[in-house]
Amino acid sequence: MKREILALVWVMGLGALLAGCGPERNSSSTYISLEVARKLARDRVYPATVRVDARRSEFVGGERRRVGGNGSGVIFDDQGHILTNYHVAGRAQELTCILYNKERVKARLVGSDPWTDVAVIQLDLDEVKAKGIAFQAASFGDSDAVEEGDSVLAIGSPFGLSRSISNGIIGCHDRILGTGLDLGGGLETGLFNTWLQTDAAINPGNSGGPLCNFRGEVIGINTRGGGNDLGFAVPINVAKEVVRQILEKGKVTRSTVGLVFQPLQDLEVFFDVGKTEGAVVSAVEPDGPGAKAGFQARDILLEYNGAKVEGRYPEQLFDLRRRISETPVAAKVQVKVKRGGEVRSLEIVTEELTTVRSEEEDFTKWGVVGQDITERLAQRENLPSTRGVYVTGVRRGEPAEAANLQRGDVVVRVGDQDVADLRDLKKQYDAAVRQKQPMVLLKVHRGPAVVPILLKIDYDQGKKPAPAPARKPDDQKPDAPKPDGQ
Repeated sequence: MKREILALVWVMGLGALLAGCGPERNSSSTYISLEVARKLARDRVYPATVRVDARRSEFVGGERRRVGGNGSGVIFDDQGHILTNYHVAGRAQELTCILYNKERVKARLVGSDPWTDVAVIQLDLDEVKAKGIAFQAASFGDSDAVEEGDSVLAIGSPFGLSRSISNGIIGCHDRILGTGLDLGGGLETGLFNTWLQTDAAINPGNSGGPLCNFRGEVIGINTRGGGNDLGFAVPINVAKEVVRQILEKGKVTRSTVGLVFQPLQDLEVFFDVGKTEGAVVSAVEPDGPGAKAGFQARDILLEYNGAKVEGRYPEQLFDLRRRISETPVAAKVQVKVKRGGEVRSLEIVTEELTTVRSEEEDFTKWGVVGQDITERLAQRENLPSTRGVYVTGVRRGEPAEAANLQRGDVVVRVGDQDVADLRDLKKQYDAAVRQKQPMVLLKVHRGPAVVPILLKIDYDQGKKPAPAPARKPDDQKPDAPKPDGQ
C-alpha cells in the first residue's frame, strides 16, 4: 500500500511539474516529487544491478599473466542474463557476480561485441537454484526517446565498492566521437554507435552498470567517465540489437568494404567536387573488398548502394561507416566513385568485419607468441597482406629474443615451408619439436625488409638434474683411498 501511495504522489507531483509552469507552482511539492521519483527509480533497478568480478590470463611481452578487475552489470531477464561492458567481461575466463542480497554466484560469458563495448554474461542457474536465490530483472527503456535535460541515475560499483548511485542529466542524447575509443590489445569501440552523454558520475567500477531514467527504465549502459562531469553510456537501443544477435547466434556480424575515409572539408577545390559531394578514400586495405573492386586512395565515393554519400564533416563519415556496417555480409553493392574528374561505377562485395585482435598462440620452445593477421590488423600495421603470423610477444632470455625476432615481425616461412596462418605455423612448430630440431630457420617480414631468423633451441634447457644415486649402506662403502706411497 505504501508503494502505491508513493507512486500516486510521484505521478501527481510530476503532473504538477509538467502543468505548473507559472509562479504559482509549489516548490515544496516539486522537491518531494523529485525525491519520490528518484527513489522509485532506484528501487526498480537496484535489485537487478550486480557487481562483476572478472579474471583472465593474457600474454604481456610474451609472458602469460593473470589479470583481473571488477565492474558492474544489470540483469535483464528471468534466465539470469546480464548486460555489461566488453572491457569488463569480454575476455574473461572466470566470472563472479555479487547480487543484491550479497550472494556470490559464478557466471559465464555468452557473447561480446568490442565495437560497441557490450557483453552478455549469464548467472550459473544451477548455483542460483542450489542456494535458493531469487533475483529481479530490470526493464529496458527507449533510448531514442531520451532528450537533453532528462534526469538520470548511474548505478554501479565504483572502485569496487558496494552499490552506489550518482544523479545527473543527459547532456547529449546522440554524441558522436570522431575516432574509436581504445579498449587495449589493439581493439577500439564507438565507430558505429552514438553515445549518451551525462554528468552523472561514472568512475572505474561503474562500467557495465545501468543508466536509468526516473521511470526506473534502463536507457543506457555506463561505459566510461571522461572527468569534468563528462560520462558516456551505450544507448540501450544499441545494446538491445547486440543482445538479440548474441542470444540468437552467439556473435554480432557487421560488414566492411575495406576502405578508410577522411572528411572532404577544405579539399573540395583540390578534388574538383561540391561541398556535399562524396567522401575521400584515404586508404585501401590490402586484399580487402575495396582493393578487389579496384578502389584507389584519393578516390571520391559519391554513391553507396544507390544512396548519395555526403562526407564533408566527421559526423557524416560516422553515418557512412554505420550504413556500411549494417549492409549484409557478402552483399554485392553498386557504388559510384570520382577519379581524376571521371565518374566510374564499381561493384564491391562486402566482407565480415574483423577486429585487430585474434586468438594468440604460445610457441613455448621458441619463446614467441603470435596471432593471425586480420584485415583490421593488416590495415593498422600497413602490412601487404593477411598471410603469415604476426608476432605479438617475445620472451626475454629465450631463443626468439636471442635470434633478434621482434614484436611486429611477420613470420611467413619456416625452413622450406610457407606459413599462411597460425594453423600452418603450429603444424610446423609441432613437427620441429617432435623431431627436436636444434636449429629452425624463419623467414620474417619486418616492414619492407625480409629478415632471416635462426632459432637455436636447447631442448634440455631447464631440465631437472638427474637424481643422485642412492647412498650405499655403511657396510658397502668403498675402501678409503690410501696415502701416497702405501
